[in-house]
Amino acid sequence: MSPAAYRTMLKWTPINEMILFARFATTHTKLSVIVCYTLTNKADDDVKDGFCETLQAVTKDIPKHDVLCVVGDLNAKVGADRKYCPEVLGPHGLDQIKENGALLVDFALNNDLFVGGTLFEHKYVHKYIWTSPDGSTRNQIDHFLIARRWPTSLLDVRGYRRADAQSDHMLIIVHIQIKLHAQKKIKQDMKKLYDTDKLQDQKIRRDFCISLWSKFDALAVEANDSESIEEKWEKIKSAYTTIAEEKLGFRKKPKKR
Repeated sequence: MSPAAYRTMLKWTPINEMILFARFATTHTKLSVIVCYTLTNKADDDVKDGFCETLQAVTKDIPKHDVLCVVGDLNAKVGADRKYCPEVLGPHGLDQIKENGALLVDFALNNDLFVGGTLFEHKYVHKYIWTSPDGSTRNQIDHFLIARRWPTSLLDVRGYRRADAQSDHMLIIVHIQIKLHAQKKIKQDMKKLYDTDKLQDQKIRRDFCISLWSKFDALAVEANDSESIEEKWEKIKSAYTTIAEEKLGFRKKPKKR
């Protein structure tokens, strides 16, 4: 992502090898994005059920006020018949709905989402996203879903054939009218900064090192093989911070002139 978008990212969580979640700050609310790869229709039903349960669990934990988007290779054909489920489908889908498509429609309906690619009228070549290796089959199986409470935020969804993605899938370009908002950097409390400039004084530096070595010698005597790495690290960190506070103190906040 661009540096500007990176600065707005609040959270990034890989759920498993097929699902990833990220959350961004925008001017008015938060943008939650779930990126996922769905199994094909031929996959084992138990595995597909497990995937659906995990995806639903991730979706359920997202705050209701967030702009929720789900995007990825969903391996789902939702068809061109909007009458199947007009609440989540638009009039510009492709082909006939299949098993995975029905699962996707149910997911969208349960989570109040639109299937964005079916909402916009485009030429056929800008609707299909995947082409079979022999070039005989073309499908609309990659999708972008967005929360139905934000219908005007989605401006367009279409495929681009000219983009070379080194894949049998075409690139999907989505236009969303949401202004990202970079988070302000939290100023570090000056009290938490140790006055390390004092270490330039040879006497203070020697005193600091001797105290630290003595502390480490005491830790070595108390060492226990049953301690975890985290417990050992906490003791080492505590030794540094205790001696630093005692021998160096904290930096003083500069006075304003």
